[in-house]
Amino acid sequence: MRCLGEIQGRKPAERFVAHLLTQGVATHIETLGQPADDHWEIWVRDEDRLDFASAELAHFQQNPLDAKYASAVAKASQLMAEKQKKRQQAAKNVHRIDPSPRSPMMGRGGRTPPLTLTLILLCIFISVLSSFSNPAPSNEWGVATKNQLSFVDPQDAIESQGNPAASIEKGEIWRIITPIFMHGDPMHLALNLFGLFVFGRVLERLMGTPKFAIFVLLLAIIPNLLQGLAPPSWHGNPNFVGISGVVYGFLGYVWIRSTLNPRFAIRIPTPFVILAVGMILVGLSGAVPNWHYADLCHLGGLLVGGGLGYASEQANSRS
Repeated sequence: MRCLGEIQGRKPAERFVAHLLTQGVATHIETLGQPADDHWEIWVRDEDRLDFASAELAHFQQNPLDAKYASAVAKASQLMAEKQKKRQQAAKNVHRIDPSPRSPMMGRGGRTPPLTLTLILLCIFISVLSSFSNPAPSNEWGVATKNQLSFVDPQDAIESQGNPAASIEKGEIWRIITPIFMHGDPMHLALNLFGLFVFGRVLERLMGTPKFAIFVLLLAIIPNLLQGLAPPSWHGNPNFVGISGVVYGFLGYVWIRSTLNPRFAIRIPTPFVILAVGMILVGLSGAVPNWHYADLCHLGGLLVGGGLGYASEQANSRS
């Protein structure tokens, strides 16, 4: 902030700063000496506009009674009222994702949108039908469901001597998506459905169902391929299940967009982000024995979601 100069008289000073405001120059005024002196110092907040403001001050001092300065007061008041209205509207649109039962994202956010609800129901139905990916040999429906929806059919893996893409190479391309509907146990399912419910219902409303559907497909396909096709030395494994890669994609999308744009409709508490990213790092580090999470799937989802969030925010800023 730089001092522009001084003007005698409060009303002339107010007319001038109102005029600058209508020209997009924010200012601050301070009185000099005793109130009886009635001298006011004009400060420009944006130093890049200092030259422009100096030229405007010179014009004002030559003709302070110009009609444009008198009308500027009303225009400035209108601009300030509009800005205040936008700030209030932005404040109403910003919500923080809160996992507590009283959060509007949880129990009071209205009906769950159709695709999010469909994903939740499919995850429940297929997880139960497949006996949480561990059906007994006598459970024909469970065995068939697991074999047909896994990334690779166990028999194909055996016949191909461990090729994780054996079933996909036969044309069974649905397998790059369908592992998201199966889960390893009830707790695994519950945690993923919690994330799907919290994030999915909000993002589907923001994007609209068609765009949200494409978003979910990308978050399923790319992380699944990464997890299924990467070599074991990179923590790859085709025997994975769960929709957590999609949920991590939601997390990455919201995290990046809300970081780039504080007015984005939802935000995520920083400790939640640290915990989610920390789990990936712990898994990939190999520090915990018998760690059975699909870390590459989680990492892929986070990166794809974050990349799409960045692209969306850049496109939004240019529009």
